[in-house]
Amino acid sequence: MGKRLAVVGGGASGLCAAIEARFENPDIDITIFEKMNKPCKKILATGNGRCNFSNKDLSPAHFYGDKGFLRDLLTSPFADSEGFFRSLGILSYEEDERLYPRSQQASTIKDALVNKAISDGVIIKTDCAVTEIKKNKYSFFINGEEFDAVIICGGGKASSVHGSDGSCYKLLTDFGHTLTSLHPALCGLTVGDKDLNLLKGVRAECEARLYSGNTLLGCENGEIQFNDKAISGIPIMNLSHLCENKKNLYVSLDLCPEIDEKELTEHIKSSATNSENIEFEVVLNGIVNLKLGYALMNRCFIKPKTMCGNISNQQIKNVVSMLKAFEININSTKGFDSAQVTKGGIKTDEISSKTMMSKIVDGIFVCGEILDIHGDCGGYNLHLAWTTGRIAGSSAGSFLK
Repeated sequence: MGKRLAVVGGGASGLCAAIEARFENPDIDITIFEKMNKPCKKILATGNGRCNFSNKDLSPAHFYGDKGFLRDLLTSPFADSEGFFRSLGILSYEEDERLYPRSQQASTIKDALVNKAISDGVIIKTDCAVTEIKKNKYSFFINGEEFDAVIICGGGKASSVHGSDGSCYKLLTDFGHTLTSLHPALCGLTVGDKDLNLLKGVRAECEARLYSGNTLLGCENGEIQFNDKAISGIPIMNLSHLCENKKNLYVSLDLCPEIDEKELTEHIKSSATNSENIEFEVVLNGIVNLKLGYALMNRCFIKPKTMCGNISNQQIKNVVSMLKAFEININSTKGFDSAQVTKGGIKTDEISSKTMMSKIVDGIFVCGEILDIHGDCGGYNLHLAWTTGRIAGSSAGSFLK
């Protein structure tokens, strides 16, 4: 009987691990244990159903965690995600440096991984949760089956509807691994300002600055969205991980980042002067969404339908200040069920960055979101999943030779 490898978790990282393990060692038997009724469910929800699987800009600034560990991952031969998927027959499409399958369908990625694994003889057991791994001197025991090595990649705690509920952390802490504190990342932020309720559905291009009191935590540019008692969008999602254990949080939005205050003031003054018998909100609508214009006027104590001829220079100054620094009080992040990834996880200094094997227990390999690393929005977290999965799979296959 040949050597047997178990993969706990049939998501992005787990499928890549199984594929690389089979490529490295054709003689082993590989079984994937997936708790959901289908593998790779979370992949289908990524990139608004298009699967933003990687990015052209893979600079370390887009990743968070131990810098040395991340450097080894990003310089690994297995870090060529675009080349890997091309080898599976998938051409890529680039949009603002984000990489998508050319079909613009997340199912393309999922089907390619699942079909490759199955064609390679990998057994995928769905509706099959793993709650405990036992070990003797030579073997691991999972759900009554004996294995010679295990790859644990059951995801983090974000988006439990897709199977990531944090249950796999215990499989590693039971063997002595350390779990850092866990926090939702890449998620929206709940707001405390009641005047924002009328902005539901509004989108705005801006520069978003996150503060804790007087301390600037981070700054991001792009489109934000006003939702029901929350704000979201890529800039907000990228800032969300910085909210951990912080007080007095607020976001300051520069709603016209490409225009300085002087130019903006002159524009509004000129527009108001040329439109004395027109309502002031019409002038603001030439700059921002009409609903957002009303919110600006409300905060500057300007009544709706006020004619431009009745607007003072001081009121214009106040509106410009608000356009350049529209402040929103933040209550909290939206939580794990709304988050795309988890900040925190199994400590990476207990895992080899070269092989993904545990430094505590030989024969256990760890990859994917379960590790204490994550990235920005833009394909970076899937890139980590593919890369760590491929390293773990190749290393496990070699380990079992």
